[in-house]
Amino acid sequence: MPAYAACASANFWRANLKPRMKKTIVSILLALGACVSAQAAYTGASVGHLIDSEEAYISARLGTSLNSTENYVGNVEVEIGYTEDSDFGVTAKLIPITVNYRGELTGQGKWTPYYGVGAGLAEVKVSGFGISASDTTFAGQVFGGVSYQATDAASITIGARYLYIEEVKLLGTKNNVGDDVSLEAGFSFRF
Repeated sequence: MPAYAACASANFWRANLKPRMKKTIVSILLALGACVSAQAAYTGASVGHLIDSEEAYISARLGTSLNSTENYVGNVEVEIGYTEDSDFGVTAKLIPITVNYRGELTGQGKWTPYYGVGAGLAEVKVSGFGISASDTTFAGQVFGGVSYQATDAASITIGARYLYIEEVKLLGTKNNVGDDVSLEAGFSFRF
């Protein structure tokens, strides 16, 4: 792609798509909030380790079942994540918010394999030496693992997540945030 096309594409993204994505995510969050009172609503959290950046990654989610059969449950959820890195007096924070589809292969006894995909926005904040900057960009992820049904409502999860963050512009400079893989453990609780 020619350089002028890439610049035009990036400018179009920043001026037109980012504001719409923010409004869409807020609408989805409000809709999922209304689902909390539904019988199929659930919440969960996980703590993981990002392999490349060697930092902790924590996330929390709120979701509801879309459809279910004897051997499958399809869920939609909103998830927020957080990681932080500090080196040489500079602190970088990454806060992705994604809307996910999570599939669960039920009917396996107490063990349930799960997989999912999500897309949304990530805020990247950098500060140090009296200067700070932030930018919002595209975030995407795929994840999978297995959950163990500890009680009728609670389960423990072990899995992996691939997280991709588009480049950001901080202090007039484009920065490649890139991707990473998190190995994680967590829990889910169905209401």
